[in-house]
Amino acid sequence: MMNWNYRVFSEENGDYVIREVFYAEDGSIISCTANAVEPCGRSLEELAKDIKSFQQALTLPVLTLGDIPITEAKQKIPQESNKNIDHEQLLAKLGLNHPSHTS
Repeated sequence: MMNWNYRVFSEENGDYVIREVFYAEDGSIISCTANAVEPCGRSLEELAKDIKSFQQALTLPVLTLGDIPITEAKQKIPQESNKNIDHEQLLAKLGLNHPSHTS
């Protein structure tokens, strides 16, 4: 079973952020979220619980992205696949850019 928790990361620009970190059964780090996360909840109680989890992250050693292993899957992703397309390109790819016909 995979486990996760929040961890503090030191960024290259000197900022500190919190990410979700995922662990293998043996406790080794598998991966983390690409972007920082923020506390959330569907109720004040859930939000308070999430904030406590963030506070627990402050008691653990600070990580950097260099501490996260690079998997083969990440290495195989071509850079081109990370490019965004604009709205018109998306409509064209989905075949939804046909002009509407009015009577």
